[in-house]
Amino acid sequence: MKRLLLFFLMHIPTFLYAQINWGDYSQSFPAGTMDKPENVGLILAIPKTNNSFWSVRSKSVHFDAFTRDTSFTASRPSDMQTRTTFDTANAQFFLHGVNKNNASLYLFRVMEYPSQKVLVPWKSITRFTESSVIRSAGLPQMAYLGGYKTGLGSMLIMDVRKKDHLSIIATSLVAWESIRPSVSSIYTSADLDIFLQKLQHPWAKSTSADTAQYSLDNIRLPAANNNLVFMLSADIYAKNQVQYQLIHNDQVIRNWRNNEYDNNFIWLKDFSPGQYRIRIRYAVQPKHVTEYAFEVEPAWHQSFWFKLVILGMGVVVIGLILFVYLLIRQRRKTRQEAANRQKLQLELKALYAQLNPHFIFNALSSIQGLINRQDLKGANEYLSDFARLMRESLTGSNKEETSFQQELQTMKTYLKLEQLRFGFQYTIQVDEQIDVSATSMPSLLWQPLLENAVKHGVAALQQAGRIFIQFEKTNNALILRISDNGKGIVTQETSSGFGLKLTRDRIHLLNELNNEQPISLVFNDRSTSGTEVTLSFTHWFL
Repeated sequence: MKRLLLFFLMHIPTFLYAQINWGDYSQSFPAGTMDKPENVGLILAIPKTNNSFWSVRSKSVHFDAFTRDTSFTASRPSDMQTRTTFDTANAQFFLHGVNKNNASLYLFRVMEYPSQKVLVPWKSITRFTESSVIRSAGLPQMAYLGGYKTGLGSMLIMDVRKKDHLSIIATSLVAWESIRPSVSSIYTSADLDIFLQKLQHPWAKSTSADTAQYSLDNIRLPAANNNLVFMLSADIYAKNQVQYQLIHNDQVIRNWRNNEYDNNFIWLKDFSPGQYRIRIRYAVQPKHVTEYAFEVEPAWHQSFWFKLVILGMGVVVIGLILFVYLLIRQRRKTRQEAANRQKLQLELKALYAQLNPHFIFNALSSIQGLINRQDLKGANEYLSDFARLMRESLTGSNKEETSFQQELQTMKTYLKLEQLRFGFQYTIQVDEQIDVSATSMPSLLWQPLLENAVKHGVAALQQAGRIFIQFEKTNNALILRISDNGKGIVTQETSSGFGLKLTRDRIHLLNELNNEQPISLVFNDRSTSGTEVTLSFTHWFL
C-alpha cells in the first residue's frame, strides 16, 4: 500500500502543484495588462528573494541577441517582457484575461534559448488559478501556464497565440544568469563613522572622504583595528541571502553560515593576529565563491621578535637561577668538603700527636737501657741523636707531607738510634728514578713499620740482625719495602700493635682526603726468613 501511495505521489499531474503564494513572488507584465479584466497579457512571476540582484545584472546578453534575430522577432509583439533570475526555482507564468470560458481559444509554447530547443510544444490551456491565489492576488481567474526553468546561462521563451492565428500575441523572456559576490568597498575601525553614516543615509552622495583606505588586493590591518566591513555590490535585504566562511592561518574558524545582518555587508570584529581568508557566496548559487585575503599585524607584544626577546630573557633568567643554585650548591659542597678535610686533618694531627708519645716512650726506654748498662757514652750519643730526631719530628708535625729527602734523613737518624741500642745492620736503597728533592710523602708514616722491624725482627738478633729498606718507582707509584731477617710476626701482632693501628688509621684518613692517590699497606710474613712490609703510594708521580 505504501509503495502504491509513493508511486502515485511521484506521478501526480503537474496541475496539482500549479498554485503559488502570490505574495512571495514579484510579477512582470506589459503596461495596461491589469487595467481591464478582459485585457490579455502574460504575467511572469519569480521569487522575490532574487530581486536584489537586478541591481547587479538586470539584463542578459541573450536579450540583445534575441532582439537582433529577425527570425524570432518578426512574429512577436514589440512589448515583450524580459527578466533575469538567479535562482534554481521555477519561473511561473500566468495569462491575464484568459479563464475557463475563453481558454479554448489560446495555445502556449515554451522554448529554450540559444539552443532553440522546444520544451513544451504548442499546447492548449487546461489549468487556472485557484480561489486562494485569486484572493491573495486580487485579480480575476487567470490561466496558469506552469512553472519552468533552465540552466544558468540559458533563457526560456514563453509564447502565446490564438488557435486560428499563427502570429504570437504575447511573449515573456526569462534568463537564468550566474552571479558571484563582489565587494565594492571596505571599511575599518579608522573609517567606521563613514560606514555608519552611509547606513543611516544610503542615498547621500559619496565624497572624497568616503574613499577606502585599503585596497582589496592588499588588506593589511594594524593590531589596534578590530573592525572590518566588506560592502557587497548587490542590494541585500535578508541575511539568508549571503553566506561566508572565515579561515585563519589555514584553519576554518567559521564554517559556512548565513550572514549576521539583513544588509549588503559582512562585518567582522575582534581579530587575533595572522593570515585570514574570507570566502563569500550567495545562497542562491553556492557554487560561485569569491575569496578575499587579509592580514592582521601582531601587536608589539605579540610580535615574533618580542616573543624571541622574552624567550631569551626567560632563558637568561632560568640560566641565572640555575647558575646561582649550582653556585650555592657548589659552595655548600666546597664548605662541606673543606670542613671534612679540616676534620680529617685534625684527626691526622691527633693521630700524629698520639704517635709522638709512643715514639718518645720507646726512645726513652732505649736510653734507659743504655744507662742501666752504664754505657754513658752511648746514652749521650743517643740523647743527641734523639734531640735531633725530635726537632725534625716537631718541624714536620704541622705539615701533611714533608720532602722525601727530609724523611730519608729522619729515617737514617732513627735507625742510627736503634742501632746504638741493638747493634743490627741496615741498608737503605733508593731508586735512581726518584728525585729526592722534588718528591714528598706523609711525615713519619714509615716509623711504626720500621719500629716493628726492629722490635719484632732484629732486636733479639743484636749484631746478626739485618734490615733492608728499598724505595722504588713503579708505574708512577712510590713503593716502600721494609724487610728484616727476624723470626717473623703473626697476624694478630700486626693488627693489634698500637703504632700499626695508628698507621692504618692515618692511611684511611689520607685516602679520604685524597682518593685519587690511595695508599695501601701489605704485610708479607715469611715465617722463618723474617717479615716484609710494603707501603704503596699509587699514582704518586702523576
